[in-house]
Amino acid sequence: MYQKICTLNCPVCEEEIEDELHIFFRCAVARDSWSAAGLSSVLHNATYQQINAMDRIFAVCDNESSDTVGRLTMLLWCIWQNRNDKLWNDNVQMPRQIGRHAFDAWNDWYSVHKLQCNNVSGTTETDLVRWEKPALDWVKCNVDVAFVSGSGRTSMGLCFRDNSGHFMAGMTQWQ
Repeated sequence: MYQKICTLNCPVCEEEIEDELHIFFRCAVARDSWSAAGLSSVLHNATYQQINAMDRIFAVCDNESSDTVGRLTMLLWCIWQNRNDKLWNDNVQMPRQIGRHAFDAWNDWYSVHKLQCNNVSGTTETDLVRWEKPALDWVKCNVDVAFVSGSGRTSMGLCFRDNSGHFMAGMTQWQ
Protein backbone atom coordinates (compact mmCIF):
# COMPACT_ATOMS: atom_id res chain seq x y z
CA MET A 1 0.00 0.00 0.00
CA TYR A 2 1.33 3.41 -1.00
CA GLN A 3 1.35 6.01 1.74
CA LYS A 4 2.04 9.67 1.03
CA ILE A 5 4.20 11.39 3.63
CA CYS A 6 2.70 14.64 4.82
CA THR A 7 5.22 17.36 5.53
CA LEU A 8 4.95 21.05 6.27
CA ASN A 9 7.59 21.89 3.66
CA CYS A 10 6.77 23.64 0.43
CA PRO A 11 5.90 20.94 -2.15
CA VAL A 12 7.58 22.97 -4.91
CA CYS A 13 11.02 23.74 -3.45
CA GLU A 14 10.87 21.32 -0.49
CA GLU A 15 13.26 23.64 1.38
CA GLU A 16 11.10 25.79 3.67
CA ILE A 17 7.91 25.54 5.67
CA GLU A 18 5.00 26.35 3.40
CA ASP A 19 2.76 29.29 4.19
CA GLU A 20 1.04 31.76 1.88
CA LEU A 21 3.96 34.21 2.00
CA HIS A 22 6.38 31.49 1.04
CA ILE A 23 4.36 29.87 -1.76
CA PHE A 24 3.43 33.15 -3.49
CA PHE A 25 6.33 35.51 -2.67
CA ARG A 26 9.39 33.82 -1.14
CA CYS A 27 9.76 30.43 -2.81
CA ALA A 28 12.56 30.52 -5.38
CA VAL A 29 10.20 29.15 -8.06
CA ALA A 30 7.62 31.84 -7.25
CA ARG A 31 10.22 34.64 -7.34
CA ASP A 32 11.53 33.47 -10.69
CA SER A 33 7.94 33.20 -11.97
CA TRP A 34 7.35 36.84 -11.02
CA SER A 35 10.38 37.78 -13.13
CA ALA A 36 9.23 35.67 -16.07
CA ALA A 37 5.81 37.35 -15.90
CA GLY A 38 7.45 40.79 -15.97
CA LEU A 39 6.35 41.61 -12.41
CA SER A 40 9.61 41.50 -10.44
CA SER A 41 9.47 45.27 -9.83
CA VAL A 42 6.14 44.76 -8.03
CA LEU A 43 7.51 41.81 -6.02
CA HIS A 44 10.52 43.81 -4.80
CA ASN A 45 8.74 47.16 -4.30
CA ALA A 46 9.28 48.32 -0.70
CA THR A 47 5.64 49.48 -0.56
CA TYR A 48 4.50 45.84 -0.78
CA GLN A 49 6.55 44.14 1.93
CA GLN A 50 3.71 43.66 4.43
CA ILE A 51 3.83 40.87 7.01
CA ASN A 52 1.16 38.67 5.45
CA ALA A 53 0.12 37.75 1.91
CA MET A 54 -3.36 39.24 2.13
CA ASP A 55 -2.04 42.68 3.11
CA ARG A 56 0.57 42.53 0.33
CA ILE A 57 -2.06 41.72 -2.27
CA PHE A 58 -4.42 44.46 -1.03
CA ALA A 59 -1.56 46.99 -1.04
CA VAL A 60 -0.82 46.16 -4.68
CA CYS A 61 -4.53 46.45 -5.52
CA ASP A 62 -4.68 49.88 -3.87
CA ASN A 63 -1.60 51.29 -5.60
CA GLU A 64 -1.21 49.68 -9.02
CA SER A 65 -3.11 49.95 -12.30
CA SER A 66 -5.89 47.51 -13.07
CA ASP A 67 -3.63 45.98 -15.74
CA THR A 68 -0.90 45.23 -13.17
CA VAL A 69 -3.46 43.91 -10.68
CA GLY A 70 -4.92 41.64 -13.37
CA ARG A 71 -1.48 40.32 -14.29
CA LEU A 72 -0.69 39.77 -10.61
CA THR A 73 -3.95 37.89 -10.06
CA MET A 74 -3.27 35.62 -13.01
CA LEU A 75 0.27 34.98 -11.77
CA LEU A 76 -0.91 34.06 -8.27
CA TRP A 77 -3.42 31.65 -9.79
CA CYS A 78 -0.69 30.05 -11.96
CA ILE A 79 1.68 29.72 -8.97
CA TRP A 80 -1.11 28.02 -6.99
CA GLN A 81 -1.95 25.69 -9.90
CA ASN A 82 1.72 24.73 -10.19
CA ARG A 83 1.90 24.05 -6.45
CA ASN A 84 -1.15 21.77 -6.61
CA ASP A 85 0.08 20.00 -9.74
CA LYS A 86 3.36 19.25 -7.97
CA LEU A 87 1.61 18.09 -4.79
CA TRP A 88 -1.00 15.86 -6.40
CA ASN A 89 0.58 14.78 -9.69
CA ASP A 90 4.30 15.19 -9.00
CA ASN A 91 4.44 17.50 -12.00
CA VAL A 92 6.16 20.86 -11.73
CA GLN A 93 6.71 23.54 -14.34
CA MET A 94 9.78 25.69 -14.72
CA PRO A 95 9.36 29.26 -13.42
CA ARG A 96 9.61 30.71 -16.93
CA GLN A 97 6.69 28.46 -17.99
CA ILE A 98 4.58 29.61 -15.04
CA GLY A 99 5.36 33.28 -15.64
CA ARG A 100 4.84 33.00 -19.38
CA HIS A 101 1.53 31.18 -18.92
CA ALA A 102 0.33 33.93 -16.55
CA PHE A 103 1.47 36.64 -18.98
CA ASP A 104 -0.19 34.99 -21.98
CA ALA A 105 -3.42 34.15 -20.13
CA TRP A 106 -3.75 37.75 -18.92
CA ASN A 107 -3.13 39.13 -22.41
CA ASP A 108 -5.73 36.76 -23.87
CA TRP A 109 -8.31 37.78 -21.26
CA TYR A 110 -7.50 41.46 -21.66
CA SER A 111 -7.81 41.31 -25.47
CA VAL A 112 -11.24 39.71 -25.29
CA HIS A 113 -12.39 42.08 -22.54
CA LYS A 114 -11.16 45.09 -24.54
CA LEU A 115 -13.10 43.93 -27.61
CA GLN A 116 -16.27 43.48 -25.55
CA CYS A 117 -15.92 46.89 -23.91
CA ASN A 118 -15.23 48.69 -27.18
CA ASN A 119 -17.98 46.90 -29.12
CA VAL A 120 -15.28 46.30 -31.75
CA SER A 121 -16.10 49.65 -33.41
CA GLY A 122 -13.23 51.56 -31.80
CA THR A 123 -10.56 48.95 -32.40
CA THR A 124 -8.00 48.84 -35.14
CA GLU A 125 -7.41 45.83 -37.32
CA THR A 126 -4.28 44.89 -35.34
CA ASP A 127 -6.27 44.82 -32.06
CA LEU A 128 -8.64 42.11 -33.31
CA VAL A 129 -8.15 38.47 -32.36
CA ARG A 130 -7.60 36.46 -35.52
CA TRP A 131 -8.63 32.88 -36.27
CA GLU A 132 -5.67 30.51 -36.46
CA LYS A 133 -5.46 27.27 -38.41
CA PRO A 134 -5.37 24.08 -36.31
CA ALA A 135 -2.26 21.90 -36.20
CA LEU A 136 -1.62 19.28 -38.89
CA ASP A 137 -4.20 16.44 -38.79
CA TRP A 138 -6.46 18.44 -36.45
CA VAL A 139 -9.91 19.91 -37.07
CA LYS A 140 -11.03 23.14 -35.42
CA CYS A 141 -14.63 23.73 -34.37
CA ASN A 142 -15.63 27.36 -33.87
CA VAL A 143 -18.85 28.04 -31.99
CA ASP A 144 -20.89 31.22 -31.68
CA VAL A 145 -24.13 31.91 -29.87
CA ALA A 146 -26.60 34.81 -30.09
CA PHE A 147 -29.29 35.77 -27.62
CA VAL A 148 -32.26 37.63 -29.10
CA SER A 149 -33.32 40.11 -26.44
CA GLY A 150 -36.92 39.81 -25.28
CA SER A 151 -37.76 36.90 -27.60
CA GLY A 152 -36.79 34.00 -25.38
CA ARG A 153 -34.84 32.59 -28.33
CA THR A 154 -31.19 31.87 -28.94
CA SER A 155 -29.27 30.79 -31.98
CA MET A 156 -26.03 28.94 -32.36
CA GLY A 157 -23.63 28.17 -35.14
CA LEU A 158 -20.79 25.68 -35.58
CA CYS A 159 -18.07 25.72 -38.23
CA PHE A 160 -15.50 22.94 -38.75
CA ARG A 161 -12.27 23.69 -40.63
CA ASP A 162 -9.25 21.52 -41.43
CA ASN A 163 -5.60 22.39 -40.85
CA SER A 164 -5.54 24.29 -44.17
CA GLY A 165 -8.40 26.49 -43.01
CA HIS A 166 -10.84 24.93 -45.49
CA PHE A 167 -14.50 24.65 -44.50
CA MET A 168 -15.52 21.04 -43.78
CA ALA A 169 -18.97 21.25 -42.20
CA GLY A 170 -21.23 23.60 -40.34
CA MET A 171 -24.52 23.91 -38.56
CA THR A 172 -26.91 26.58 -37.31
CA GLN A 173 -29.88 26.19 -35.02
CA TRP A 174 -32.54 28.31 -33.28
CA GLN A 175 -33.62 27.35 -29.79
